[in-house]
Amino acid sequence: MYAVKLTKVSLNFKQHGRAFLIVATVIFVCCLLGIFTRPIAYFAYFWPANAVLIGLFLRFKRLRNVGGWLGAFIGYMSADLVTGNHLELTLALTIANFMTVGVSLFFIHYLQIDYRAYNKGLNFLYLFLVCVFLGCFSSAIFAVAVVPYMPHTFMSTQDLWAEFYIWWTGEVLNCISLLPLMLTFPAAKKLKYLWNNRRQCETQFVDVLPLLSVLISVACTHLFFGPGALLFPLAGLIWAALSYNLFYVSIINSLVCFVTYHSLTTYYISRTADNFLATSISVRIGLCMLMIAPLLLCIVSRNRHDLYKEVLYLANHDPLTHVGNRRFFFTQTENLLKENLVKSMSIIVLDIDHFKKMNDQYGHYIGDVLLQSFATTVKSHLREHDLFARMGGEEFVVVLNNTTEIESQIIAERICRAVATSKTQVAHAVLSMTVSLGMVHQVLPTHNSLQSLLNRADRALYQAKTLGRNQVQLAS
Repeated sequence: MYAVKLTKVSLNFKQHGRAFLIVATVIFVCCLLGIFTRPIAYFAYFWPANAVLIGLFLRFKRLRNVGGWLGAFIGYMSADLVTGNHLELTLALTIANFMTVGVSLFFIHYLQIDYRAYNKGLNFLYLFLVCVFLGCFSSAIFAVAVVPYMPHTFMSTQDLWAEFYIWWTGEVLNCISLLPLMLTFPAAKKLKYLWNNRRQCETQFVDVLPLLSVLISVACTHLFFGPGALLFPLAGLIWAALSYNLFYVSIINSLVCFVTYHSLTTYYISRTADNFLATSISVRIGLCMLMIAPLLLCIVSRNRHDLYKEVLYLANHDPLTHVGNRRFFFTQTENLLKENLVKSMSIIVLDIDHFKKMNDQYGHYIGDVLLQSFATTVKSHLREHDLFARMGGEEFVVVLNNTTEIESQIIAERICRAVATSKTQVAHAVLSMTVSLGMVHQVLPTHNSLQSLLNRADRALYQAKTLGRNQVQLAS
């Protein structure tokens, strides 16, 4: 028992230690990025640490432990101290940063907001609202209540409202620009899959146009300064939101945010230094509104696209066996007959032998299981581009393209043997079945209609059943 407890303690220590090292390193680097972008005093262009920490703790639960929180604390503190800040002020700033992360995570958990279900309802919007109006808001309140009164502070006690707004809008901007990127970044398995199939993903010039429009509009913000520059990327962002997935839109959003913010703040620092804080607050709020719109539009667009694909799939596939249905067969085959790329076509009609007897003997549920097993067996012996559909009941059809008559017959014979040798476990019994197949082969182009070819295959199927079933017959 003592050894088991010691092993558990050792494993927990390793887990906490790993979380400590990972979080401390990431937060330390993020804090340095924010510190090194300060154009004046302690006013940073962006502060990625808080949004990155929220994203890490949401996506990786193993990091959300005592070691992870301690690593974050050390990362915040060490980054400020090594760059010359004072201990008391660094501690106050670290607590303020912790409030952004801690309050946001608490209410996300309390309200049961699942960031992975961003395409359902308004989950993504609720996630932002929690971070913006609870996490960032509480952090800004603590900051203006404590930091201005610390020794060596950079915040003034004369205009606490301005200090509050500059802190709050900065946190909100960082959250909106970086948190979607953290939450939508593909998992390791997805990245590996995309890398292994990179050659199959063909990118056309039309696919790059939305990105080019965004880049051109952002470049215009450096050429035509002014308040209207915030709206320059709007059309390109809308186009990108309707064209790309949420991860790509998040990347584009972040780039637009940082580049546009840098352009406008640089412009206003040189021309309106006396009123820079008020102008900066206005720019930040405008950028926040600009960033939210493409994200929500992308989610709505993806939802509609997924819904369309689902409806299209249901319209073209049999709900029981998940193969094509009768409508799908006729539509696809008619199109193939009209294409010049297809030089030959073989149509194989399949009918499970004595299926009605099995249905009556074992019941319709067992019959459905047998149909599903049959469809799986047939699909395993077809090529990826072959057409397989259920015509109704126990009758199916297969369409083979660009094969000779002998090759098609070999495939049909292989299917016939595979079905006869397969066994299906149902309840407490193991059932087997056989199938009869009728095949017609046609060299294209042809004046014969699809229905005439199907009739010939049906006659061959009838002949196979007459001769004893469990065999393949070619149409004469």
